[in-house]
Amino acid sequence: MKNIEKKSILWDIVWTILTLGLFNIWVQIRQIVDSNEIIGRQEFSFFKLALLTIITIGFYFVWHEYKMTKILMNKVYPNEPGSIEGTSLLCAALAFFGLWFLVDSYQQHLINKIIDKS
Repeated sequence: MKNIEKKSILWDIVWTILTLGLFNIWVQIRQIVDSNEIIGRQEFSFFKLALLTIITIGFYFVWHEYKMTKILMNKVYPNEPGSIEGTSLLCAALAFFGLWFLVDSYQQHLINKIIDKS
């Protein structure tokens, strides 16, 4: 986990807005790499995310956001399974309704908390 640095959530949101969402591709790649490093295995892949999101007309992306949130929350709040499941479902719902930038911001918050703990 030595290669992971804290990222500015505000900066990510500003750049995502200024680039009409394109910067979020970089945010996704970065969060996938950081999450894989945190959990110590290759759980997530941007290529897989992009391909399956296209094939499933977006449904895989919702699953991806749910799964990543759940895994990161288990690292930050290991003793709160009910809260983890509820928040992960909320993040999936937000992604489904097009509020993925809120989910990505929350996931970056979790990654930053994990960095602070290490």
